[in-house]
Amino acid sequence: MRDTDCSSARPEAPAVDTTEFDRTTALSPIDGRPGEFSVDLDPVWSSLVGIHGGYMCAIAVRGAELLATDRTVRTTTTSFLRTGQVGPATLTVRELRKGRTVSTVVADLIQDERLVITSRMTLFTERNGVEWSVPAPIDLPPPEKCERFQMPAPVSNFARVDSRWDPNRQPFFGSGARASASGYIRPLEPRPLDAAWLTMASDWFPPPAFARIAPPTGGVSIDLTTHIHRANLVLGDDEWLAGGFEIENSTGGLALERGQIVLPGGTVVAESLQTRLTAQG
Repeated sequence: MRDTDCSSARPEAPAVDTTEFDRTTALSPIDGRPGEFSVDLDPVWSSLVGIHGGYMCAIAVRGAELLATDRTVRTTTTSFLRTGQVGPATLTVRELRKGRTVSTVVADLIQDERLVITSRMTLFTERNGVEWSVPAPIDLPPPEKCERFQMPAPVSNFARVDSRWDPNRQPFFGSGARASASGYIRPLEPRPLDAAWLTMASDWFPPPAFARIAPPTGGVSIDLTTHIHRANLVLGDDEWLAGGFEIENSTGGLALERGQIVLPGGTVVAESLQTRLTAQG
Protein backbone atom coordinates (compact mmCIF):
# COMPACT_ATOMS: atom_id res chain seq x y z
CA MET A 1 0.00 0.00 0.00
CA ARG A 2 1.16 3.56 -0.60
CA ASP A 3 0.24 7.12 0.22
CA THR A 4 -2.07 8.64 -2.36
CA ASP A 5 -3.65 11.99 -3.05
CA CYS A 6 -6.77 10.98 -1.20
CA SER A 7 -8.42 14.33 -1.81
CA SER A 8 -9.53 13.07 -5.22
CA ALA A 9 -9.70 9.34 -4.51
CA ARG A 10 -13.46 9.23 -4.03
CA PRO A 11 -15.17 12.24 -5.58
CA GLU A 12 -18.56 10.70 -4.99
CA ALA A 13 -18.24 11.20 -1.21
CA PRO A 14 -21.59 12.53 0.00
CA ALA A 15 -22.24 15.94 1.45
CA VAL A 16 -21.06 15.85 5.04
CA ASP A 17 -24.49 16.52 6.55
CA THR A 18 -25.80 13.20 5.22
CA THR A 19 -23.65 10.90 7.36
CA GLU A 20 -24.41 9.59 10.82
CA PHE A 21 -21.31 11.27 12.21
CA ASP A 22 -22.40 14.67 10.96
CA ARG A 23 -26.00 14.24 12.02
CA THR A 24 -24.96 13.29 15.57
CA THR A 25 -22.50 16.21 15.87
CA ALA A 26 -24.88 18.80 14.40
CA LEU A 27 -25.24 22.06 16.34
CA SER A 28 -28.26 24.38 16.39
CA PRO A 29 -27.63 28.10 17.07
CA ILE A 30 -29.61 29.46 20.03
CA ASP A 31 -31.58 32.55 19.05
CA GLY A 32 -30.38 35.75 20.70
CA ARG A 33 -27.32 34.09 22.26
CA PRO A 34 -24.34 34.48 19.91
CA GLY A 35 -21.77 31.72 20.26
CA GLU A 36 -24.20 29.34 21.96
CA PHE A 37 -25.51 26.14 20.39
CA SER A 38 -27.82 23.36 21.43
CA VAL A 39 -26.85 19.74 20.76
CA ASP A 40 -28.21 16.32 21.59
CA LEU A 41 -25.60 13.85 22.86
CA ASP A 42 -26.64 10.83 20.86
CA PRO A 43 -27.00 7.35 22.44
CA VAL A 44 -25.06 5.76 19.57
CA TRP A 45 -21.96 7.37 21.12
CA SER A 46 -22.38 5.67 24.49
CA SER A 47 -19.08 4.33 25.83
CA LEU A 48 -18.03 2.19 28.76
CA VAL A 49 -18.89 5.13 31.03
CA GLY A 50 -21.32 7.77 29.76
CA ILE A 51 -20.80 9.48 26.40
CA HIS A 52 -17.61 8.94 24.41
CA GLY A 53 -15.06 11.68 25.09
CA GLY A 54 -13.72 11.98 21.54
CA TYR A 55 -17.27 12.52 20.26
CA MET A 56 -17.73 15.42 22.68
CA CYS A 57 -14.39 16.87 21.53
CA ALA A 58 -15.63 16.67 17.93
CA ILE A 59 -18.68 18.71 18.92
CA ALA A 60 -16.35 21.38 20.33
CA VAL A 61 -14.43 21.42 17.03
CA ARG A 62 -17.71 21.87 15.16
CA GLY A 63 -18.57 24.90 17.30
CA ALA A 64 -15.15 26.51 16.87
CA GLU A 65 -15.29 26.19 13.09
CA LEU A 66 -18.82 27.63 13.02
CA LEU A 67 -17.55 30.65 14.94
CA ALA A 68 -14.43 31.13 12.78
CA THR A 69 -15.75 30.05 9.38
CA ASP A 70 -12.64 31.05 7.42
CA ARG A 71 -10.26 28.72 9.29
CA THR A 72 -9.99 25.16 10.55
CA VAL A 73 -8.99 23.58 13.85
CA ARG A 74 -5.38 22.40 13.93
CA THR A 75 -4.87 21.74 17.65
CA THR A 76 -7.38 21.08 20.41
CA THR A 77 -6.74 20.50 24.11
CA THR A 78 -9.67 19.23 26.16
CA SER A 79 -10.11 18.67 29.89
CA PHE A 80 -12.78 16.13 30.83
CA LEU A 81 -14.45 17.43 33.97
CA ARG A 82 -17.57 15.26 34.23
CA THR A 83 -19.15 12.33 32.44
CA GLY A 84 -21.45 13.31 29.60
CA GLN A 85 -24.86 11.66 29.45
CA VAL A 86 -27.28 10.95 26.63
CA GLY A 87 -29.56 13.94 26.07
CA PRO A 88 -29.56 17.70 25.44
CA ALA A 89 -26.54 19.88 26.13
CA THR A 90 -25.33 23.39 25.37
CA LEU A 91 -22.05 24.36 23.71
CA THR A 92 -20.75 27.87 24.37
CA VAL A 93 -17.95 29.09 22.12
CA ARG A 94 -15.91 32.28 22.44
CA GLU A 95 -12.94 33.64 20.54
CA LEU A 96 -10.06 34.67 22.79
CA ARG A 97 -8.03 36.18 19.99
CA LYS A 98 -8.31 36.49 16.22
CA GLY A 99 -5.19 37.29 14.26
CA ARG A 100 -4.64 37.58 10.53
CA THR A 101 -4.22 33.82 10.14
CA VAL A 102 -4.54 32.33 13.64
CA SER A 103 -7.47 32.21 16.08
CA THR A 104 -7.66 30.91 19.64
CA VAL A 105 -11.11 29.67 20.63
CA VAL A 106 -12.52 28.17 23.84
CA ALA A 107 -15.58 25.90 23.87
CA ASP A 108 -17.46 24.66 26.94
CA LEU A 109 -19.95 21.79 26.81
CA ILE A 110 -22.58 22.19 29.53
CA GLN A 111 -25.22 19.68 30.59
CA ASP A 112 -27.70 20.10 33.44
CA GLU A 113 -25.99 23.44 34.25
CA ARG A 114 -22.67 21.68 34.89
CA LEU A 115 -19.50 21.95 32.83
CA VAL A 116 -18.70 18.58 31.20
CA ILE A 117 -15.67 19.42 29.02
CA THR A 118 -13.71 22.55 28.22
CA SER A 119 -11.63 22.78 25.03
CA ARG A 120 -9.08 25.33 23.87
CA MET A 121 -8.46 25.25 20.13
CA THR A 122 -6.05 26.82 17.67
CA LEU A 123 -7.49 27.50 14.21
CA PHE A 124 -5.55 28.42 11.07
CA THR A 125 -6.37 29.80 7.68
CA GLU A 126 -4.78 28.06 4.69
CA ARG A 127 -1.16 29.11 4.50
CA ASN A 128 2.20 28.02 3.13
CA GLY A 129 5.22 27.30 5.28
CA VAL A 130 8.37 25.22 5.59
CA GLU A 131 7.28 21.58 5.47
CA TRP A 132 8.78 18.18 6.17
CA SER A 133 7.36 14.84 7.24
CA VAL A 134 9.08 11.75 8.63
CA PRO A 135 7.02 8.62 7.81
CA ALA A 136 5.90 6.65 10.88
CA PRO A 137 4.41 3.39 9.60
CA ILE A 138 2.57 1.28 12.17
CA ASP A 139 3.49 -2.40 12.43
CA LEU A 140 0.31 -4.17 11.31
CA PRO A 141 -0.56 -6.99 8.92
CA PRO A 142 -2.28 -5.81 5.73
CA PRO A 143 -5.98 -5.00 6.23
CA GLU A 144 -7.14 -8.14 4.41
CA LYS A 145 -5.40 -10.26 7.06
CA CYS A 146 -7.00 -8.39 9.93
CA GLU A 147 -10.37 -8.96 11.57
CA ARG A 148 -13.35 -6.88 12.57
CA PHE A 149 -13.10 -5.94 16.20
CA GLN A 150 -15.54 -7.87 18.40
CA MET A 151 -16.39 -5.85 21.49
CA PRO A 152 -17.01 -8.19 24.47
CA ALA A 153 -19.77 -5.92 25.80
CA PRO A 154 -22.39 -3.82 24.01
CA VAL A 155 -20.60 -0.46 23.85
CA SER A 156 -22.02 1.37 20.85
CA ASN A 157 -19.28 3.95 20.21
CA PHE A 158 -16.95 1.23 18.89
CA ALA A 159 -19.45 0.54 16.08
CA ARG A 160 -19.29 4.15 14.86
CA VAL A 161 -16.06 3.54 12.92
CA ASP A 162 -15.21 0.83 10.39
CA SER A 163 -12.19 -0.99 11.84
CA ARG A 164 -9.87 -3.97 11.46
CA TRP A 165 -7.55 -5.43 14.11
CA ASP A 166 -4.42 -7.56 14.16
CA PRO A 167 -5.82 -10.99 15.15
CA ASN A 168 -2.75 -11.59 17.32
CA ARG A 169 -3.19 -8.37 19.30
CA GLN A 170 -6.86 -7.97 20.14
CA PRO A 171 -7.53 -5.38 22.86
CA PHE A 172 -9.47 -5.95 26.07
CA PHE A 173 -7.91 -9.25 27.07
CA GLY A 174 -5.37 -8.07 29.65
CA SER A 175 -2.56 -10.30 28.40
CA GLY A 176 -0.34 -7.95 26.41
CA ALA A 177 3.29 -7.37 27.28
CA ARG A 178 2.84 -3.77 26.09
CA ALA A 179 0.06 -1.34 26.90
CA SER A 180 -0.79 -0.67 23.27
CA ALA A 181 -3.69 -0.62 20.84
CA SER A 182 -3.41 -0.51 17.06
CA GLY A 183 -5.50 -1.27 14.00
CA TYR A 184 -7.05 0.14 10.86
CA ILE A 185 -9.91 2.62 10.84
CA ARG A 186 -11.96 4.64 8.40
CA PRO A 187 -15.30 6.48 8.49
CA LEU A 188 -18.34 4.24 8.70
CA GLU A 189 -19.76 6.12 5.72
CA PRO A 190 -17.63 7.84 3.05
CA ARG A 191 -16.84 11.39 4.15
CA PRO A 192 -13.86 13.75 4.37
CA LEU A 193 -11.37 13.18 7.17
CA ASP A 194 -11.98 16.62 8.62
CA ALA A 195 -10.75 18.02 11.93
CA ALA A 196 -13.87 16.93 13.82
CA TRP A 197 -13.68 13.30 12.65
CA LEU A 198 -9.92 13.04 13.24
CA THR A 199 -10.27 14.53 16.73
CA MET A 200 -12.89 11.90 17.55
CA ALA A 201 -10.68 9.17 16.05
CA SER A 202 -7.74 10.16 18.26
CA ASP A 203 -9.81 8.97 21.24
CA TRP A 204 -11.73 6.16 19.54
CA PHE A 205 -9.24 3.31 20.03
CA PRO A 206 -9.61 1.19 23.18
CA PRO A 207 -7.41 2.53 25.99
CA PRO A 208 -3.97 0.88 25.65
CA ALA A 209 -3.92 -0.21 29.29
CA PHE A 210 -6.85 -2.53 28.55
CA ALA A 211 -4.44 -4.80 26.67
CA ARG A 212 -2.27 -5.22 29.75
CA ILE A 213 -4.51 -5.09 32.81
CA ALA A 214 -7.43 -7.38 33.62
CA PRO A 215 -10.02 -6.38 34.61
CA PRO A 216 -9.62 -3.31 32.36
CA THR A 217 -8.18 -0.24 34.09
CA GLY A 218 -7.00 3.04 32.63
CA GLY A 219 -9.97 4.08 30.54
CA VAL A 220 -10.87 7.33 32.28
CA SER A 221 -9.68 10.36 30.29
CA ILE A 222 -8.34 13.41 32.12
CA ASP A 223 -6.93 15.56 29.30
CA LEU A 224 -6.58 15.05 25.54
CA THR A 225 -4.52 17.08 23.07
CA THR A 226 -4.90 16.34 19.37
CA HIS A 227 -2.92 17.97 16.57
CA ILE A 228 -4.28 17.71 13.02
CA HIS A 229 -1.53 17.64 10.38
CA ARG A 230 -3.68 16.90 7.35
CA ALA A 231 -7.42 17.37 7.14
CA ASN A 232 -10.15 16.96 4.53
CA LEU A 233 -8.57 13.98 2.79
CA VAL A 234 -10.99 11.38 1.43
CA LEU A 235 -10.12 7.68 1.47
CA GLY A 236 -10.71 5.49 -1.54
CA ASP A 237 -12.83 2.37 -1.32
CA ASP A 238 -9.88 0.11 -0.48
CA GLU A 239 -7.94 2.58 1.67
CA TRP A 240 -7.59 2.70 5.43
CA LEU A 241 -5.94 4.81 8.08
CA ALA A 242 -3.72 3.02 10.60
CA GLY A 243 -3.74 4.03 14.25
CA GLY A 244 -1.25 3.21 16.97
CA PHE A 245 -1.56 4.18 20.64
CA GLU A 246 0.74 3.24 23.51
CA ILE A 247 1.30 3.93 27.20
CA GLU A 248 4.93 3.56 28.28
CA ASN A 249 4.62 5.23 31.67
CA SER A 250 1.97 5.08 34.38
CA THR A 251 3.04 6.73 37.62
CA GLY A 252 1.04 7.62 40.70
CA GLY A 253 -2.22 6.58 39.10
CA LEU A 254 -1.81 8.74 35.97
CA ALA A 255 -0.68 7.44 32.58
CA LEU A 256 0.47 9.25 29.45
CA GLU A 257 -0.83 7.84 26.17
CA ARG A 258 0.82 8.76 22.86
CA GLY A 259 -0.97 8.13 19.59
CA GLN A 260 -0.65 8.56 15.85
CA ILE A 261 -3.05 8.16 12.94
CA VAL A 262 -1.27 7.64 9.63
CA LEU A 263 -1.87 7.03 5.93
CA PRO A 264 -0.89 3.61 4.52
CA GLY A 265 2.73 4.60 3.80
CA GLY A 266 3.20 6.15 7.23
CA THR A 267 2.47 9.82 6.54
CA VAL A 268 1.10 11.20 9.81
CA VAL A 269 -2.41 12.65 9.63
CA ALA A 270 -2.97 13.34 13.35
CA GLU A 271 -1.14 12.91 16.66
CA SER A 272 -2.40 12.89 20.22
CA LEU A 273 -1.29 13.00 23.84
CA GLN A 274 -3.75 11.88 26.50
CA THR A 275 -3.57 11.49 30.25
CA ARG A 276 -5.60 8.60 31.67
CA LEU A 277 -6.44 7.63 35.21
CA THR A 278 -4.90 4.28 36.17
CA ALA A 279 -5.51 4.52 39.90
CA GLN A 280 -7.30 1.52 41.34
CA GLY A 281 -9.75 1.62 44.22
